[in-house]
Amino acid sequence: MTNLPELARRSPTPAPYSPNAILRWLYRRFFAHIRVDENWSRGVREAASQGVVVYVMRSLSFLDFLCLDFLLKKFGLPLVRFVNDLGLWILEPFGKGERRLSLRRQIPEAQALEQTVGDGYSALLFLRRPPKFGSQARRGRELDVDLIETLVAKQRTNPQPILLVPQTFVWSKQAGTASPSLLDLLFGPVQWPGRVRVFCQFLLNYRDAKLRSGEPFNLHDFLEKNPELTDSDAADKVRYALLRRMERDRAVIIGPMKKTTARIQDELLRSPRVRTHIEQYARENGLSYAKAEQVAHKQLRKLCAKPSLFVVDLMHRFLTWVWSKMYDGVVIDQEGVERVREAARDASLILLPSHKSHIDYLVLSDMLYGNALMPPVIAAGENLSFWPIGPILRRGGAFFIRRSFQDDSLYPVLVEAYMRKLIAEGFTLEFFLEGGRSRTGKALPPKYGLLSMAFDSASKLRGTKVKLVPISIGYERIIEERSFVHELSGGDKQSENVGDLLKSSSVLRSKWGRLYVQFGEIIDLNEFTENALKRADGGLPESDTATGDPTRSAVRALAHKVMYSINEVTVVTPAALVATALLSHQKRGMTRASLLSACQDLLVTLDTMNARIAHQLRIGDSRIREDTIDEALHLFLDARLIIAHDTGPEPIYTIDSERRIALEYYQNTIIHFFVPRALIAAGLLVDMDQWVDIARLNDRVQQLSRVFKHEFIYRTDATFDQIFEDALHEMVEAGEIEVRKGYAQATEGAMRHRLERYAVMLQTFFESYLLALRGAEIVLDGPIPKKDWYKRTLALGQQMYLAGEIERRESLSKLKLETALKALQDYELVRLNDDILERGEGVEGVSDLHDLEPKLTGFLR
Repeated sequence: MTNLPELARRSPTPAPYSPNAILRWLYRRFFAHIRVDENWSRGVREAASQGVVVYVMRSLSFLDFLCLDFLLKKFGLPLVRFVNDLGLWILEPFGKGERRLSLRRQIPEAQALEQTVGDGYSALLFLRRPPKFGSQARRGRELDVDLIETLVAKQRTNPQPILLVPQTFVWSKQAGTASPSLLDLLFGPVQWPGRVRVFCQFLLNYRDAKLRSGEPFNLHDFLEKNPELTDSDAADKVRYALLRRMERDRAVIIGPMKKTTARIQDELLRSPRVRTHIEQYARENGLSYAKAEQVAHKQLRKLCAKPSLFVVDLMHRFLTWVWSKMYDGVVIDQEGVERVREAARDASLILLPSHKSHIDYLVLSDMLYGNALMPPVIAAGENLSFWPIGPILRRGGAFFIRRSFQDDSLYPVLVEAYMRKLIAEGFTLEFFLEGGRSRTGKALPPKYGLLSMAFDSASKLRGTKVKLVPISIGYERIIEERSFVHELSGGDKQSENVGDLLKSSSVLRSKWGRLYVQFGEIIDLNEFTENALKRADGGLPESDTATGDPTRSAVRALAHKVMYSINEVTVVTPAALVATALLSHQKRGMTRASLLSACQDLLVTLDTMNARIAHQLRIGDSRIREDTIDEALHLFLDARLIIAHDTGPEPIYTIDSERRIALEYYQNTIIHFFVPRALIAAGLLVDMDQWVDIARLNDRVQQLSRVFKHEFIYRTDATFDQIFEDALHEMVEAGEIEVRKGYAQATEGAMRHRLERYAVMLQTFFESYLLALRGAEIVLDGPIPKKDWYKRTLALGQQMYLAGEIERRESLSKLKLETALKALQDYELVRLNDDILERGEGVEGVSDLHDLEPKLTGFLR
């Protein structure tokens, strides 16, 4: 009788699986909806060009095999000619002819796999079986035959590399639960489902099913690097690595193992660190431990999120409709999405988006969910916890924190413990580094509280990688425009309430341009911390000289690095470009031709800075699209921010003085690109047409950068001198400045107009700081509440505006006065004590303030 090895050696090459007519109909009916990773087919094709592809899946599933077979044929990829443990009858000719013996037994799978791979054909391996019926096991069962070991042995003799390509189908929207339910016992857990559960998941979610492909595992390279391993040991390591990769791919989409909110709260209350602080809190307040624990439990109930993918999915469907009503389009940085996906495979992520609108809370979660990424758990202010929005946001992933942690020693401990728990469990965390929404369009100076907690939490979680993702969320028009103008003009901030929410239905009847989501450079927190502490140990400038605390210094440096990265990836929108051109124009009105010319000139400068330009702004690489500029103009005309005068051959656009402050918001979204050049231009144009000593110019610009340090985010990877030299060199290269023998001068002609445009961008800041300096005289009469000082100073500003001392109406801004007040404190002109303004130590009389005015008025032309 012929033995099995001889049969295998002379067997014909196996053919791919060919479904019958019914299965082909089912393929088209159900599998066409599967969302495939855009890089999937390219990755498999590249792997096939390097060697033999063996597809790998976690849990035995006939359905997964059918789906993979359908997709491989659809994309023309290497087809499966062997699959384990489903019964070799599936594939021809393993189930027919000479492959069947007298007892209708099939040849051993190990031999079939060895032959398939040896002939250069692809195979599919399942690594585990689902748990048995009624089993409480939380992982799959091992297979009878270790086929990974077979591949290892084959690779040692096979000249062609074998590449194991992990494939992960996600049929369920829910992550597995930490505690087994009755359904888990009967039909297998979500992550290791039995046949019935797989079938039900498929029927419920086939329209939202997703396939993710992991990085190919090169078996040849692995064995070369580990020649000492036996076949069995090598197989164990390979299997573990593959299972880890596939589990992480699942978690990237649906999140980590789910625990109930009550269980998380209970685990937090039992942690030694929290218990120690509860005991301390009880002693400080004269309470029993049980009473203090009740306080902690109540605070945790108000704090913790209750994320539900069911609610997230409903919100996604609703928000997709909302975005289509509100916006002309949503532009997402797809390359950035893939970088985030890759980072999430081996680290817990902390998303740090810009904050310009309450919509930010919804945008990022929705965009990530729509791109098959786990929605984050989001830190939101308690002001948004009102009914009915609060409960919905909480189930969408929001946890609500107080604006201030003062007067409660226990609360910040619970917040930090909760954040550490989220990071340790593998959740993606999101919070706004600016603290609140930017009412001016500029990035706000970072707040260090939550970042410091995350920093400390990550440092305590040994073995847990943490990565930070700076994100820019930008809008062509902001829906809070009216309320922001009210606050900027001195009005009180209005808290959110249900009435405001109901009024927002009018928002859906307007168009707000496009919405942009862009991702910055991902920061490995462990690497950053290590480098920052090394620099601090070396005594370099990043050490916090005020406190001598290198950790605090590292947090501050990290915060500014993140904010600068957000600025770098902010999109230059048509609205921002048009607003900048209009507001930097020094005459009353601007013709359409002049506007187009100014926009083109600004675009050229932005290109040299590698700014991200909205794709619809240009035709080809350089020429500006006039129809896009016209769309932005119509956007502003509809909002009544500008006025069009059709009195001649082309329209002339003017800005009502009361609306300038609203238009400035959009200019400020991109002003950070121009700040280095604008500071140099302001310092250079003080001397009009004279040559200026570069050392003197450097000193002027440095003084200005210190004055405006609360206004703008500067580079963190270079000293001031390096930043100055780089900006000066770029301006010389652009022909904006001439440099001779250590002196600089503005270039004549069109380039001088460009330089003047830069300087005009800072005019409102100079005027606001001049107003704040005048307002400091009020404090000389005696202490005054800060709120009253703002009102009196804005009233003074109105008089200065009418008298012509202040030229631009948008200079009368409460928020500009807030940052100017910080500068006055830095120079010890005023002192703030419990919201009461007092005379600073640097002022003896009004003459001291008058002597400082020329230092600002000299830059106003």
